[in-house]
Amino acid sequence: MKTLKKILAVCLAAAMTLSVAACSNTGGTTNPAGGDNSTNGDSTTTTTMGSFAEATAPEIDENAETGTIKYLTYESNFEEASAEMIAKFEQDYGGLIEVDATATSLNYFEMLGTRIATGDSPDMVRYEWISFPHGMSYNMFTPLDSYIDLDSDLWKDIKDLAEQYAYNGKHFYVPYHIGTSFALNYNNRVLEENGMADPMDYVHDGTWTWSAFEEMLKKWIDIDPVNHIAYNGVGGMSFTLTTGQKLIDIQNGDIINNLRNADIQRCMTWLESMRKNGLLGANANQVAAGATSGYVAPDAAFTDGNLLFLGMEPNWTFGAAKEALDKAGIPNEMKFVPFPRDEQADAYYQGTDTFGYMVPAGAKNVKGTIDWITLLRTEEIDPENIAKAKEDATDDSPAYYPKCSNSDCGDTVNPDDKGRHIFTEEENDAGMDTCPSCGTPRKEKYKVVWTEEQYDLYMEMRGEGDTFTLLFDNCYGFSNDVSQLFQGGETPIVDGPVFMDVTYTSAVESMWGVVESYLQPYRDRMAADARGEEITTTPPLTEAD
Repeated sequence: MKTLKKILAVCLAAAMTLSVAACSNTGGTTNPAGGDNSTNGDSTTTTTMGSFAEATAPEIDENAETGTIKYLTYESNFEEASAEMIAKFEQDYGGLIEVDATATSLNYFEMLGTRIATGDSPDMVRYEWISFPHGMSYNMFTPLDSYIDLDSDLWKDIKDLAEQYAYNGKHFYVPYHIGTSFALNYNNRVLEENGMADPMDYVHDGTWTWSAFEEMLKKWIDIDPVNHIAYNGVGGMSFTLTTGQKLIDIQNGDIINNLRNADIQRCMTWLESMRKNGLLGANANQVAAGATSGYVAPDAAFTDGNLLFLGMEPNWTFGAAKEALDKAGIPNEMKFVPFPRDEQADAYYQGTDTFGYMVPAGAKNVKGTIDWITLLRTEEIDPENIAKAKEDATDDSPAYYPKCSNSDCGDTVNPDDKGRHIFTEEENDAGMDTCPSCGTPRKEKYKVVWTEEQYDLYMEMRGEGDTFTLLFDNCYGFSNDVSQLFQGGETPIVDGPVFMDVTYTSAVESMWGVVESYLQPYRDRMAADARGEEITTTPPLTEAD
């Protein structure tokens, strides 16, 4: 069973649901807090739900039936994308998943609050950026410490990362899957044609640093100052994380604002300088000619050969870009490398993202959700699944459509409702390339093939081995208004110096008080929770009108 591949597909589909909308904002920068598929809501909506009493973790009978999980989500394709895992859940646990989908993601979080308040909590929701610390400050979730042993063989490799999501010492979210967050995607064929080195060589010999990255950007622009764009994609956060510092950190019951941190300032000043020198984003003339500064869709990013690096989630971007180039007949060797290492940092830090599920406060079937999470984690780390996923990703044999393409096939052995032969698993595994019923050659479909080198790096960036130290920045876990201060809006503090004429120091000094005014209520709430006090109001999801 290609279980891990299915798990990765589910995670990618979920990530893309958010990413496509999140990256379609104005101003040329990505905005993970906005868009129609964001659970943060839009900046004109006020969420008025109050705080809930702290959720307790009910005891569960390990021998009880798994039963049916009620899953609240805004995903429209969950059952289709997760079909194989759902079938395994029923087979191994006797469990079922009842999906309750909201019309859009804009009302998802408010609906969750309403369901909890009325005693109709779902049993499961997926983790979102806004879940931590915002949702946790409402006591919207059930702590998982009684059910998940982070020191066990099943979870020990995720423990360090799970600690980055701890709220007042409790774990309301334990991810089962680690993603790659963002990487630098590029077409190496274009680099070769322009006499430039492959960044992958720098990665292998340990010299892929800020300096090497900047020199590569300079060389690319020098080759064609009019048309070339050295970097587009995500903004400052992916770079600042390489210093080992988070813009906003949550630890030991405190929320730490690092915008004035010396390493963050050093990184942002470096980015600001590269922007002024024309190395980041499109310049004014290029924008006037139709180019974009910031987000560019992966399937369009490399078609004209002018962009060097696109900083975006690599799994999706690598595949989408390669497919677009292949179908257009454009020579390519799509690759991706991690963001460069900060020479002054004590380790090779990389931003990461995770995927997993949470138990809402008041859930009736906690055991069912824990069983589902346990199944996913078990399949995620199974050695056979891991090996099979790599084998499938690097398999360059043809891929075919599942049915005969001949509308007059007339199959009687294994036909669809139109009489076309449906190829069996055994026939697919045997590589059958013609229809056994009518002899029609099978129609080949496009697939992305990974090199072993690229796949191994991808796994390293997901935490395999000891090359990278993974960090998750908490800056987008508050309200939409906080996120807009960093990324989006007219003068975003972190992305402005990368894609606009914004000075980091002046932006921080002018907005420091505003940022603090948003963060302080969360600090107060965490402190009150730690003291066991019951607070009936919490910071709103968006600023009140």
